[in-house]
Amino acid sequence: MGKLNRDEKYILHGEYYIFVLLGIYTLMVGVLVPYIREEYGISYDLSGFLISANSIGMIAMNLIASYTAILFGLKRAYMLQHALVIIGLVVVTLSGNPFLLVLGMAFIGLARGSTSNYSNQIVNDITKSDSRAMNLAGVFFALGACIAPFIMLLSSDYAGNWKYASYWVSAAAASGLIITLFMKLGKETANAGVEKRGDLSFFKRKRYWVTLVSLFCYTGMEISIIGWLVTFFIEVQNTTTQFASGMATLLWASQLVGRFVCSLIANRTTAAKFVFYLSIGMTAFLLLFVCEIGLTLQIVATIGLGLFMSGIYSTILASAGPIFSEYKLAFGYFFMFSGLGPVILPAVVGFIAERQGIQVGIRALIVTAVALPIISYINTRLDKKVQTES
Repeated sequence: MGKLNRDEKYILHGEYYIFVLLGIYTLMVGVLVPYIREEYGISYDLSGFLISANSIGMIAMNLIASYTAILFGLKRAYMLQHALVIIGLVVVTLSGNPFLLVLGMAFIGLARGSTSNYSNQIVNDITKSDSRAMNLAGVFFALGACIAPFIMLLSSDYAGNWKYASYWVSAAAASGLIITLFMKLGKETANAGVEKRGDLSFFKRKRYWVTLVSLFCYTGMEISIIGWLVTFFIEVQNTTTQFASGMATLLWASQLVGRFVCSLIANRTTAAKFVFYLSIGMTAFLLLFVCEIGLTLQIVATIGLGLFMSGIYSTILASAGPIFSEYKLAFGYFFMFSGLGPVILPAVVGFIAERQGIQVGIRALIVTAVALPIISYINTRLDKKVQTES
């Protein structure tokens, strides 16, 4: 922080607040689905597609964001995402019409995509791909994810209507728009170090594809777990909606703790190795989670998942950070292709759950979970090769 000027510090602090909002937007999707299913009586298939529609919107905006920032300016493009959240949340509360539900979720996904793209890119460029700073951004993201279930519970238990949560989050999005308005997002910040704006030769980099596939696997599992966790506890463990929402909060509280720890120790090893270690722990606890165990062990597995999931996303981005700084369009394509994971896996879980139950649907994630440490290990070998050549 000492190396940043006043404007850069304001931007970084503002981005950390926006990461809190991003965490709220992300978890709101999974928390909203059980309430939507209960009120409108929609099927598992449609529920899974709502989660996937959110991810589809996120992917679309990830690709569009790279070009719109260049054509119209980062600040104008960035401010649009705050408006998209408000529109999406309001649409979701209007009716149980499947088209409107899908449209609203897609709008929220569009906002998530632009926020994830721009915010990660800005923090990455300002801090020069610092793993600690990227993981600290993850801490604020997890903080927002912890807040989201409480917003929902306060709305349903005290305000008497879960739809009030949409209005409160919309107000928070408006505050994010105001903060962004005063950011000086010029070439000296968000575009620093970018020399190859339209060059697509990053597609030839092996490390680009390895880190991309790693993020594909991780985000697909993360969104699937987040999106189906509440439903899993309600229907497999026969808990109340309030208890299941509390488990979602516990997952993100664990991630909050884990990401804070990761921000302290991330620079003690390479980003590639750190992802490898975390992915092994995440896989082990997911295997425990899907076993037929008692509620107590299920809670322990949830905590373990949160702790080891915590630093994977940010550290993968830090591992690929130098490529993002060198190639302007690399960030958008990276999120577009890796974003197929959150589209495909939740829908697969919903498809299987509709036919064999939610527990079997969640177990389908084991295949991807086992693949992640293998891919992460390949990244460590590529990282070692680069260091040797240097």
